[in-house]
Amino acid sequence: MNPPYVRQESIDAYYKQLYIENHPAVGSGITDLYVYFFDSALNIVDADGIIIFITLNKYLKTKYGAGLRNKLRFKNVDLIIDFFELPVFEASTDTAITKIINNNSDKTRYYPVKSLNNLDLNIIAKGEYLNVIKDESEWKFVDSNDINMMSKIYSNSKPLREFTDDKLFYGIKTGLNDAFILDSMKGIELLKSESKAIIKKYASSRSINKWEITDEKYFIATGYEQDISKKYSSAYNHLKTYKNELIKYYGEFENPKIIYIHTAKKHNFYLDTDGYYINNSCYMIISDSKFLFFFLNSLIFDWFKRIKFVAYGDAGEGGRVKLDYNKMITVPIKKISAEQSEWFDNKYIAIKNCLKEPERADIYEKEVESRLFKLYDLSYNEVKIIEPDFWLTEEEYFNIVI
Repeated sequence: MNPPYVRQESIDAYYKQLYIENHPAVGSGITDLYVYFFDSALNIVDADGIIIFITLNKYLKTKYGAGLRNKLRFKNVDLIIDFFELPVFEASTDTAITKIINNNSDKTRYYPVKSLNNLDLNIIAKGEYLNVIKDESEWKFVDSNDINMMSKIYSNSKPLREFTDDKLFYGIKTGLNDAFILDSMKGIELLKSESKAIIKKYASSRSINKWEITDEKYFIATGYEQDISKKYSSAYNHLKTYKNELIKYYGEFENPKIIYIHTAKKHNFYLDTDGYYINNSCYMIISDSKFLFFFLNSLIFDWFKRIKFVAYGDAGEGGRVKLDYNKMITVPIKKISAEQSEWFDNKYIAIKNCLKEPERADIYEKEVESRLFKLYDLSYNEVKIIEPDFWLTEEEYFNIVI
């Protein structure tokens, strides 16, 4: 069966409420229509009956799919064939085939499809597949090597939310970027005027690189203190109830932070100490931890995110990955000693000081990557899975002392 592809925004409010009431285990205000078809089928199909749906693949990793995933944890999801962004239909959709046998079983075969050329579903379903780890909050699609590596990444760690004292925020939504975001010339002009106090540096999503902001702009940061109490008294009274939170939020932009774009093929995390403002296509982690900076920019995290996060297209083949807040706050950050933290601090300074010497900086960066692999207790063979062109011999890697 192919349920209609109707996004939650297009569902009439009256019917949306009925769907939520009739399907409380899977429904919410952000749930797309096809999810309710899954729940209805599970409720009416006899034991050991078979359900086969062609739907969006979004339920596998999105927040709105959490209720359905949790229900399917206790069902025999026999196989999932995921087409990602391949054009299975004329409409632009990320498509998956899901086969469910309505009984209890926890094993699922997951088949990622790389191409539609000479497509034969019978051959695909008899070939190699990934295992599905069905945690309460998320599903991970892994082979046997991945399972062991994932356990090492989670070992002796704390979630990012705890590591940062719950300080992960998205950028500002202006509603009119042309008015608030200034080019370099206009920004410098206003910095020389009476408006200097509210003119801030601004980093667009595409300008964020690991070691620099490539296209510096400026931002008019009116913040909470703008006087709207007389002209817009009702709005002002509403905002006043959030005064402390708003002041704190705007204040965070001035603090050292790691900034990054939400959706990208290659994510760059920039450690900002200059108080850049960002828009709502980006996020900021309020932390000046050099270890966190290196980990998020590492080959390990690049591998990890492609398993954990929602992707447009096949993440393993370089599809765009969405670093959603609800998953980002659960990313495991290794607990390290003060001496280990100091090593990363010193290496950060060393690299910053030689960015104009690319070969030397590259040597230092590879030292950092090697140290991270060792810190996460990855074997040489596991390192080669993440980075097939790893630069050290097995003996050289074995001799690294952390």
